[in-house]
Amino acid sequence: MESAKLFIFAILVVSALGGIVPHRAVVPINDGKYLLETRVTLTGILTVKVTAESTGWLGWGISPTGEMAGSDMIIGGFNADTGEAYIGDRFSSGHGLPALDTIQNVELISASENATHTVLEFSRAVDTGDVEQDLKVENAVQYIVWAAGETDDLAYHGQVNRGAIELNLMDG
Repeated sequence: MESAKLFIFAILVVSALGGIVPHRAVVPINDGKYLLETRVTLTGILTVKVTAESTGWLGWGISPTGEMAGSDMIIGGFNADTGEAYIGDRFSSGHGLPALDTIQNVELISASENATHTVLEFSRAVDTGDVEQDLKVENAVQYIVWAAGETDDLAYHGQVNRGAIELNLMDG
């Protein structure tokens, strides 16, 4: 009887959250040089972990078209020279460096670097409420854009260090 009550409670919680269910997905991108891990919790928090073959900045975002323009992006990394992690919630209106959002809706969990790879982990709400500069994580296939820089200077990523994939972040 107790397990039946727990099951009903879980269904009610999932229903109240609009069908959001916890999951973890791992997606290798760019021949495994960019590894994307995502998780969405029952409370509507998206956690993203990127491990990339780069010792520079890492970028991740949601795009309406698979292109940089109009994308809700997060750029961060670990600066070995200063020993500090960094992250920024950004919005891209076209080509070039995406501007920092007025409201920073990203939380840095961790960032590290070794001689060949950078690891960046962060979280944000599925729906930040920032309708001007953030895109909602939908329970549908969305374009995910990604990029990696060669250094921690936010400069052009080149043609091979960027791309887009289609992914449902809530589909585990």
